[in-house]
Amino acid sequence: MAASLALTIEAAAQTAGQVVAGQTTITLPDTAEYSPTARRILSLELKRSAAIASHDTAWLATLYAQDFRGVPAGGQRVDRAALFRVFSRDAPELRFAIDELEVRDFGSSATVMGRLRTTTRDGQPLGESRYLHVYVPREHHWWIVAAVGSAVNADRR
Repeated sequence: MAASLALTIEAAAQTAGQVVAGQTTITLPDTAEYSPTARRILSLELKRSAAIASHDTAWLATLYAQDFRGVPAGGQRVDRAALFRVFSRDAPELRFAIDELEVRDFGSSATVMGRLRTTTRDGQPLGESRYLHVYVPREHHWWIVAAVGSAVNADRR
């Protein structure tokens, strides 16, 4: 799966295409100028979306650090356990779209910024937020250690 997903990402990103990961359609950024690390982080983000859709908290536990802290768009503080409870909820009637993705590689850390739009299965908009994920390498592995989301008001879309 990892090799075929990487090839799909690479091909789609070179043409600013889209991939589907679970219930999420992701518009990929142009990765021509991305470092190998930035491309790796982008690949992790796509696998993350698929793992959320399939409620694969075992895989997500290999991505989210034990000491993860975050603030979702609703404003509450969450740790990894609380976030995984959210990810375990089933919402087959919802669809998600991620775009405006930007991965930045700082060497000792990396960030991912993007926009998440939530709709019903038939495309009716339900909400929109922007988010930031912070990755750090620990023992030769990239971990999400922090995340923050911010709701976008309907009149600012």
